[in-house]
Amino acid sequence: MTEQTEKEEIVREVHLKISPQYASIAVVPKDGEKRDPNFPHNLHNAAELFLRVGLVENAEKLKDTTDKVMNIYAENPDGKSGLNIGDACVCWSCGHCGIPKDYKKEDKKNKLPGPCFDCGEKEQVNWLRITQKKGKEIVEMPWIEIAPLSEEQNRKKNDAEIAAKRAEVEARVKQALATRSASEDASK
Repeated sequence: MTEQTEKEEIVREVHLKISPQYASIAVVPKDGEKRDPNFPHNLHNAAELFLRVGLVENAEKLKDTTDKVMNIYAENPDGKSGLNIGDACVCWSCGHCGIPKDYKKEDKKNKLPGPCFDCGEKEQVNWLRITQKKGKEIVEMPWIEIAPLSEEQNRKKNDAEIAAKRAEVEARVKQALATRSASEDASK
């Protein structure tokens, strides 16, 4: 890089609106992290930490995955249709928040969190705990996310999307041919 290019470095300004509700999702420290004064106590702190150290993509992924859970709760889910319900973790490597790969309910009590569903990270992850105030009581809530599609469901979805696009293109071609034919007939 030339000296002038270094001086003209582009600064990317990031505006990431994090809901205050993120503070109600606690990050559970592992044994060695409990006394660390820099440990983020909740997802609001975690997003701030990612931004402070320049991991913008991680902060954005944290926001996207957490917003999805907040939206599901806002829509008052029935808890049955196409949802995974369980305990979640935050991944410090990629920012993903969600239910770990191959999760079983007893995992939270018996082992460390992870691996991350998104990137597979096994070490740099922490359990999350969602709480909500109900009257004078604070109640723990499960993490809720839309269940990923199976290979068969994915194939059917992709086939349907391709068929819809094909039908759309065929309709446009048919319309274009009809328009061309009408203009040729009019010019005769």
